[in-house]
Amino acid sequence: MTPGADDRTPPAATGDRSDWIHDAETDTSEPVVRRLLQRHCPDLADLPLDYLRSTGTSNALWRIRSENGTGDRVVRLPRTDGADQSVAQEIALLPALTSTQLADVVELPRLVHAGLPDDLFPHHWTVMEWIEGEDVWFSAGSDANMTELAVDVAAAIGYIVELEGLPVPDREPGTRGGPFSPVLARVERWLTDPVWRAAELLDVTAVRRIVDQLAEHASDPVPRCFVHGDLIPGNLLLQDGQLSAIIDWGGAGYGDPAQDLAPAWALFDPPERSVFQAALNVDEATWQRAKGFELEHAVGGVLYYRPRRHPLGDVMAKTLQRILSEPMPADV
Repeated sequence: MTPGADDRTPPAATGDRSDWIHDAETDTSEPVVRRLLQRHCPDLADLPLDYLRSTGTSNALWRIRSENGTGDRVVRLPRTDGADQSVAQEIALLPALTSTQLADVVELPRLVHAGLPDDLFPHHWTVMEWIEGEDVWFSAGSDANMTELAVDVAAAIGYIVELEGLPVPDREPGTRGGPFSPVLARVERWLTDPVWRAAELLDVTAVRRIVDQLAEHASDPVPRCFVHGDLIPGNLLLQDGQLSAIIDWGGAGYGDPAQDLAPAWALFDPPERSVFQAALNVDEATWQRAKGFELEHAVGGVLYYRPRRHPLGDVMAKTLQRILSEPMPADV
């Protein structure tokens, strides 16, 4: 599980905000990790720890390096109360998910220890098996064949939508589910609330043109199926240039399948996007809702993470650029 390059500079402890991503965070520093391991996983407590920088923002990640290099682990610690809920959901989901056919297609996170909130740490937390690979964002310029990747990601999504009977919630409107109108309303809130200074960070007029284009789908009836809910570059791992694993299932649920078409703009430029769309064989309404989901995701990501100078802001800026550069229907 290699979100990005190792960085042995640990995150700040409580009281020192220099490395915080969010305005308020739980202490996820090395001393906390050591104490948790000493209490709950003593066989791992004295092994070397490396802090991992990534495009993820919900959890702090620490790699535990085994003595022989074949049994590495990763510790995931939620930074916030909201992230705690996602980790708790993932703890319930992963044992069932890793028993599905999807696990034959891509590698999935496997739990080693499910940590409960206690006096040492107020959130759920996990130790998982290490997955070799590098996320797509950090693999830019590698030997990845993006056309082949488009086909492989589409195939994995085909397996995801068929999953049933898993312990995840139904998604509420606007929260990785349907209908679509709350998503467009949230874009407008991002653009109009002065706290986000949208006009300084993105092209508000261009974003509103896309919103107007998508408005006809605001009340579309939508099917409901299992969705990962966050198929952005940081959650797709590559090995030898090929899709090898899908991680971070804390946002999974039953909702609009359009949500999982995010890679169309989060990963792919126009040629590969066309391959991806053809491999999925989805209807136009679903495709347009997918664009709207990712538009809101990108606008929010740019406005929230760019001022914090976090790599996810760059990921979302690239996604937004891809969406805004697509020709409008009248231009086709």
